[in-house]
Amino acid sequence: FNCIVKRKGTNEKANATLYLYKKQNPNDMEEIANSNLPIQIKSNFLNLYYANNSRFYALKTDNSGEFVSFAQVSKHFIQDEGKYKGTISTIEEFNTNKEFIDPELPLLSQITKDAINSEDNFIITSFRTDEAPYFKSASFSKTKYDNWALPEKRYTNLIDRAEKRNQIEYLC
Repeated sequence: FNCIVKRKGTNEKANATLYLYKKQNPNDMEEIANSNLPIQIKSNFLNLYYANNSRFYALKTDNSGEFVSFAQVSKHFIQDEGKYKGTISTIEEFNTNKEFIDPELPLLSQITKDAINSEDNFIITSFRTDEAPYFKSASFSKTKYDNWALPEKRYTNLIDRAEKRNQIEYLC
């Protein structure tokens, strides 16, 4: 999709596009290798033997190619974990550019749309709440395991808010 993001301080609008990166694409490998993304995200993407079932999303500005946000997401099936059982999307890594206002929201809306299409019961994070406190403003709740979770019943609310705030326009 295409959307609009705003810079902090100036409220300057920038057009942005969401991309799905593939480890099999040499151009994607080169772009991530030469990016300013955190080393953990680069390592996960560039390691051909790790995270092969993960999806790597990036929201980038159209004019400068800056990363607004980036995520690594995997799917899991949990049989016996209390209320967090069933099919879930797990956000393994998440990075945002602090120069933008709510840079996580458009990307989280796409992860949520994919969770709906996969009939996932929850979206959870594999990282602690203090590593990404802004997830609370995106309707995620803190779990007893000190990570974030978004139940299926809140999916539509997150997507609607992102679509309105960021003027998301789906390409297909």
